[in-house]
Amino acid sequence: MAMRAARGLSILILLFFAWANVLAWSSAAQAAEARRIATTDNSDYFGFDLRSDQNVTIDQCKTTCLGDPACRAFTYNKKAKWCFLKSDYNQLKTFNGAVAGKVVNIDGDPDIGAPPELAFFPNWMADQAQQYRNKLLGPAYDKPTEGMAALLNAAEQAVLTGDHRSAMLKYEAAVSVLPDDGQLWLNLARETLAVQPAASTSEASTLPANGTSAAFNAYKLLRTTKTRAEVLALLGNGLDKRDLYRPALQAYEASLALNPSPAVQADYADLKARKGFRVVDHTIDADTSAPRICAQFSEDLVKTGVDYAQFVTVDNAPPKGVEAKDKQICVEGLEHGQHYDVTFRAGLPAAIGEVTAAPVVLSIYVQDRAPSARFTGDSFVLPAGARRGIPIVTVNMNAAEMKLYRVGDRSRAQLLSGYQFLHQLDGYDI
Repeated sequence: MAMRAARGLSILILLFFAWANVLAWSSAAQAAEARRIATTDNSDYFGFDLRSDQNVTIDQCKTTCLGDPACRAFTYNKKAKWCFLKSDYNQLKTFNGAVAGKVVNIDGDPDIGAPPELAFFPNWMADQAQQYRNKLLGPAYDKPTEGMAALLNAAEQAVLTGDHRSAMLKYEAAVSVLPDDGQLWLNLARETLAVQPAASTSEASTLPANGTSAAFNAYKLLRTTKTRAEVLALLGNGLDKRDLYRPALQAYEASLALNPSPAVQADYADLKARKGFRVVDHTIDADTSAPRICAQFSEDLVKTGVDYAQFVTVDNAPPKGVEAKDKQICVEGLEHGQHYDVTFRAGLPAAIGEVTAAPVVLSIYVQDRAPSARFTGDSFVLPAGARRGIPIVTVNMNAAEMKLYRVGDRSRAQLLSGYQFLHQLDGYDI
């Protein structure tokens, strides 16, 4: 009985180790599947030598590097059949007859294809992004001496400590080595836009410009839903910093269409409340016989086909009259000396296709007309008969102090022949 139990236990132990080996092999296989070799003909990754293997094929060289966690690149000499494994890599050097290879990690997210054109992104900014790329690849830029692993480790440590400026510089150096790596451009954009500009410098303009350029360069390279949504949100951030609010809103909208991130939604809502289609001011025309209130909007209104009266209430009742033109809606039918709550409802449309996100309530008071006095027109104001007095029209006043000026005999002929006769006089004429 004891021997039978021992055999059963032994079988269980063997099964356990066999299953553990299967799991270990599966994990190793998945790790290997996530790593690939990208090669460049007639090139060499100089330095960072790990070790060398002789008399091997290019495929054997690739397999050896993928199987060694310390290997990040290699140079293969096709004529000598030598494989030089590298612990890191930096700039590519030209070397005829050699093949340079580097280990790349394969993103598990599906490829969503080439990025569509961004109609909202100005052409001059696209040119600026290309110039920024050329600057990092040009001879005037100091190329890094560290390997990619060291650069990325330093950048990640700077990110963790909140040192965005150091992270930005490391990612710039990394991009100068791998300019076709969209993730590096994305990281560079994120860190650049997070840097606080130094006081009394041009960084207030150069940092947002570089961050936007890096984001656009990343957008052209990234091909997964997650990364493309992230870089579009960064574009929105950069455009906001550069006071291009309409393109910034469109960038956020494109990001949210790919991935409804709560954080991006919050940034979008904040920008829309600050700079989207909204009421920017209002005026009260009280010095008329028919007072009205006019609300000014940030964008042009729809010219035809929209009844804006349905979006307006006065003390929760339909308005007596509404006039909508250009960027302004005027509400008529008000009275002097009265308080009103004028509400512009959410959903009020603009010509650009955007609508107001929330209702706007304007609590106003229509004050009495300012006191004024005037003559009735261009007619003679002195009475023709024996009546005493001068006919005038007054508003909110019971009496007016007046002065009469007599034109002397010598000046009468000049007055009758000049422009002033039968015309209103102003203060400069008296």
